[in-house]
Order: sequence, then C-alpha cells, then structure tokens
Amino acid sequence: MDITALKEAFHQYTERMMQIRLLSSPLIQKDDTASDYSRRLRNNFRRIGQLASINRKMLDEDLYPLLESSGPIDDNLTAELEELAETLLTVAGASDDFENLDLPITSLISERLLNDAVEKKDICNRIRMMDAELNACYSMMNMTQRITTHPQLAGVYKDKGISIGYEFLKLLDKEVFISIPDTECRGIVLTNARFMTSFYERSSGNELENEKNLEILDMMMEIADDPFYLEAMPDFDWQYFRFRVLEYYLQCTDIFNERGFSAAALSHIADQAEKMEAFCRDEKEALSDIPGIDFMFINIARSRCLAGRMSKVVYRGILLDAYYSRNKEDYDTDGSYFNVLLPLEILRLLDRNNITAADALLIKDIYTGLTAYLFHAPSTGTLTFFLEFFSRIIEYYIEIPSGVGFEDFVLQCIAAVHPPTYIHSRMVGQITERLCYHLLKINPERFIGMPGIKTIEDVNRHNESILNYAYHSAVCHDIGKIAIIDTIFVYGRRLLDMEFDIIKSHPKMGAKLLSTHESTSAYADVALMHHRWFNDKGGYPSDSKSAESPYKTIIDLVLCADCMDAATDTIGRSYSSGKTLNDYMKELDAGAGTRYAPWLTELFSHPEVAADVEYILTEGRKRNYEETYNLLKAVQDKANM
Repeated sequence: MDITALKEAFHQYTERMMQIRLLSSPLIQKDDTASDYSRRLRNNFRRIGQLASINRKMLDEDLYPLLESSGPIDDNLTAELEELAETLLTVAGASDDFENLDLPITSLISERLLNDAVEKKDICNRIRMMDAELNACYSMMNMTQRITTHPQLAGVYKDKGISIGYEFLKLLDKEVFISIPDTECRGIVLTNARFMTSFYERSSGNELENEKNLEILDMMMEIADDPFYLEAMPDFDWQYFRFRVLEYYLQCTDIFNERGFSAAALSHIADQAEKMEAFCRDEKEALSDIPGIDFMFINIARSRCLAGRMSKVVYRGILLDAYYSRNKEDYDTDGSYFNVLLPLEILRLLDRNNITAADALLIKDIYTGLTAYLFHAPSTGTLTFFLEFFSRIIEYYIEIPSGVGFEDFVLQCIAAVHPPTYIHSRMVGQITERLCYHLLKINPERFIGMPGIKTIEDVNRHNESILNYAYHSAVCHDIGKIAIIDTIFVYGRRLLDMEFDIIKSHPKMGAKLLSTHESTSAYADVALMHHRWFNDKGGYPSDSKSAESPYKTIIDLVLCADCMDAATDTIGRSYSSGKTLNDYMKELDAGAGTRYAPWLTELFSHPEVAADVEYILTEGRKRNYEETYNLLKAVQDKANM
C-alpha cells in the first residue's frame, strides 16, 4: 500500500473508532421512550459490528505487519504513524473531547517508532519518539494501576517509563545537552526530565522511590537557576517550568500522604509549598488559565498539615469549606478536582475506626454527591479521570449503617459509567435467583455445606437467606469491572493479549473489594470464581478452586447465569447475534461436567425452570433496560431543568 492510501486508511480508522465510541454510549434523546432507546442500542451495536470488521481488516493487513516488521521505517511512513498515535491518544470530536480513542494501539506504535529512532541514531528524532513513548507509558500505567490485585500490569509501564525518564536525565549532562542541535528538542528533554517523576505516583510505602522522586525534583529546581541552561534556552518558559516542578512536589503528598513520605521529606515538601504560595500570589494572572490552578491552595494546605505547620482541625475546615462551596455542575478539570479528588482527600483524613456523628453525616453527603456528579458528568470525555479517582474512592470506601451501602454505591457507579454492565449484573442476579429458587425445591441437598447449613432441614429453614445470598452475590459478581471499564469499551477491534490480561483481572479485583466490607465479604468467593469452570480445570483465575468453597453451588449457578446472559443479549452488550435459550442449552449440555455443573442439565429439564428463565431473558431483560433507561433519563431531565 502506498503512503497516500495508508494515510487514508489510518484516518478512516480514527474516524470509525470515534463513531464506535459515540454509538456505544448514545445519549438519551428528549422524546425517547425506553423502547426507542433499546432499539437504538440494538441498531448501534449492529453498526459497531460492521465498523469493527473493517477495523480488524485494516489492523491485520496494514498496521500490525508494519509494527512487527524489522529494519528502518521510511520517514514519510514514520510521520503518518506519529500522527495516528497522537490522534488515538487525544482526539477532539465535534461535540465531545475524548481522552483517548485507542490507547493500547498508541502504545504499540510509539514503542515501534522509538526502537526505529534508536536504530537510526538521530538524536532529535530519538528525543521526539522518547517523548511519545513516555506519554503512552504514563497513560497505560494510569489505566492499569487501578487493578491493584495485579500490580505487574502497571509495573511493566512504570518500569519502562522510569527507564525512558533516566535517558532524558542523561541528556541533561551539559556537554550532551548543548550538543542537541534543536532547541525544541532541548525543551522536550527539560519537560520530560521533570515529568518522569510522575511514574513514582503510586509508589506507596517505597522509601527509596520517594527519595529518588524528590532528588530529581531538587535537580530540576537547580537547573532552573543554572546560568548554563538559562543561556542555552533563552526562549524557554522557565517560570512555567518552575511552577510545574513546585506542583509536582505538592502532588507527592496527594490523598494525605498515601505514598508515606518521611517526616524530613514532608518538611522539605512544605518548604516548596511556601514557595508555591508566593509564586501563585505573584503570578496570579499568568497562571489563571492553567488546569487545576484553583485547587492549588488545597495542595499547599495539605503539605503544611503533614509537616505539622497546620493542625488537622484547621486543614479539615479548609477542605470542608471548599467542598460545600464547590460548583456541583462544573465538569471541567477544576470542577472534577473539587467534586471527585477533594472528597477523596476528606475521606482519607477521617479516622475510620472512630467515626463521629458529624463524620457519618459527612460521609453520607459525600457518597450521595459523588454518585450524582458521576451520573451527570459527560459520558465520554472524562472517563479515565473518573475511573482513576473513583476506583480509589471505592477501594477506601467507608461503610456506615445509616449511609449508602457498598454494594449499592459501586453498582450506581457502574450504572453511570457503563449501563450495559449494570444491566448485565441485574440480569445475572435475577437468573441466579430463579435457578436457586427451583434448585431449592428440586435438589435441596446441593446447598448442604454452605455456612450454617448441615442438613436438609437447615436448607428448608434458611430458604430465604439462601435466595438472598444467591441474588446479591450474583449482582456483585462483576463489581471488579469498575476498574477496567475503559477496556470493556474496546468494541472496535480484537482485544490485544495485554487487554485480555486486564479483562481477566476483574474476578480478583471484585473479590478484593467485596472482602473489605462486612456487608459484602461473603460474596467474595462468587466474584472470584464466577469464571472458573465446574471441574476447576479451565477458566480463570487459574489459582482458585471453586470446589473448595462452601458456596460452590452458588458459584456454579452464577457461572451459568453469567454465560447465559452474555450469550443471549441482543440489545446493548455485544454486536454479535444473540443466541436463543435453546441454542445456549446445547452449549450447556456440551459443557456438562467440565465447564458447567452436570446437574444443571437436569435442572433445566423441568419445564417450569426453562419457562422462568425464558421469561427473564425476554420480558425481564426489557424491564431491566426500561428501568435503567428511566434512571438515566430522570438524572438527565433533572440536569436540564
């Protein structure tokens, strides 16, 4: 393919990816009914299937062979690959600003271009490619570090980013730096030598990395005052550079020193906070348009508090004043800081082992405000930001009897960011509850071995609690997906191997989240093993054994319900043609004894069981879509009042 045709193929790919993103998350229109919305979703996903087929062909025939090739890449082709990577990383649409369209593909392209630049031994080209790769690595690290059960996923990008960062630091050697012929490239070196410290953001408890972080920032401040660099870069914006270095110091202690900096380090950071306050005061007008500048006084106050220069009482007062005076309808960067990051700061400041009445009311208000903000937020443009901070809010959730329950809060978050996953969770809950209801009548001994149940009489006495457990554990089975929604959004092509690894992380992530709260801890086994085969010889995670769980029967029911809903949904989860219940029953029979529990075939042989499940898959699914539509419509209508 010639360069002109390839350029057009790349352009069309980005256009299709943007169209797919819009099709997969359609806004509710003013005169919509639930039926209209469901019909549009169904038609949209059919169209997504057509677009994805074209994308797969382009990737398989044009892009992947280029990325997998050896030897130098033609300069014209390099330019087109650069443009494609940049467009997929950040693209502005006509009505929405997407943070990225296809981050993993961007990462593959930037890695290949960097390898090519190293081989060509062109210093300026290598610097530009290092810049692109550093940005891609940082974005990939942010996407994967939410998956706290699998730190190795983020670790790959963190280590790669730090390695590239040290290459930028080497380029600051005065003899090397002055030999760089292009001042623009020198600016890239300065910027990224500072930016590389961002890869230490989640180094919780790592004293060595904390020290290295501050050491590099100290070096950047020295460079900003060094006559050599000032003379070498007379047109560089050194004031902005100093501001960013000071900002990075203060961000080290985000979420009330989550990273665990030492007392000496906190004192050093507080010294920088004093400089930042003076800087913001003196340069107020020049800094007014910088995203996040309005939040800076929170960072300054936190740094002072952590260094013992301000009491926690005063700091809490500053946080609460800012929280209650925030603009609840501001979805720009500053608004997101005050509506999402600020509540996280407040929650981390609380002593969860000593919650006062005032704390309890505050906690309830915060969680109610967070869900309202998330439901009202634009559906496409700020997803990555919300996932980053909401995943941490969920991880640190403080559950109180009079507040919002953990299960309800996470499900509401899922409903806001990806309604199809929310509907799927409800469907799996309802199917599981029905199967459990009939199994209790037909084969009650299956439940012997559950906690507190040793005999048939125990089963009969605890029918209601067994059904309640079956429903709620099934509804919670995919809670771990809240951390990986942006990967679930990948409808436009086949998943890469690393994306499959991300998808397969959600059972452990869900189990971890559920196990931290008394109200949901009993559901952890179901979340952990709902993709594990009946015979424990397939599925994932491979290091779990469902046969060892007292909830084995419920796990097998949820596995069945999960696969059944995924296979038969034709409305809003897949662009493939949904199967009928009879089609799925053939799959169930074929997998009896391996993937599925063999007694499920006997259970479905009872006409009343098949009839109930058929009703849920048809009328029940319509009702779930209708209720979810009404929930989203009510939120949207309220926002437009």
